[in-house]
Amino acid sequence: MTKPRMTVDVVADVVCPWCYVGVKSFLASRDSLKEEFDIIPRFRPYQLNPGLPLSGVDRHDYYRAKFPDAEALAAAREAIRQNARTSGFDFDPAAPALLPNTVKAHQIIRLAHFTGAQEAAVLGIYHAFWDDLKNIGDDAVLVEIAAGAGIDEGLAAAALSSREDAAMVEAESDSFRNAGVTGVPTFIVNERTGFSGGMPPAQLAAALKHAAAMTTGEIA
Repeated sequence: MTKPRMTVDVVADVVCPWCYVGVKSFLASRDSLKEEFDIIPRFRPYQLNPGLPLSGVDRHDYYRAKFPDAEALAAAREAIRQNARTSGFDFDPAAPALLPNTVKAHQIIRLAHFTGAQEAAVLGIYHAFWDDLKNIGDDAVLVEIAAGAGIDEGLAAAALSSREDAAMVEAESDSFRNAGVTGVPTFIVNERTGFSGGMPPAQLAAALKHAAAMTTGEIA
């Protein structure tokens, strides 16, 4: 029997800690649903901080200005970390010192979609930023990540040097914002219905199934 197909657009920004939780939780959810659905993920760009300089900014200074309540920020980061552990991994949301412009990282993710290596590239970029504390706004770092995902280095370097490619990423990110996406990660199922949140795998799996049923008319 042919399994129903579920296309899931994962709209996220790689410097968003909730998105790291969401991506890892989604992959676990997908694995738990593989007997019921043929799930096709597409990782789509979003910029929480559009307009940052390409060299990035000091992340700690940026967040102190954006979230002046230090206790509330610490509590939010602990909540993120607890949710990560529920999703089967751990990381420190406060660790990265640099907040980069993420257009170039999204360019590699976009390229990886067309080369069939998107999942590996996405995980490589998140791991590089959050766990290895690398500058994912740097071309050399991104080319190395792309190569690790099986993408030709020359192809990756060419994509990163293309202003047209960067403009496509920016336009796609803007289109999600203009369509009403204000929080990430956002999951759009079968291009018709969506929801947001970095939830644990079991809860996310249930939400994906519910959304898929809505797109097929099984739920009024």
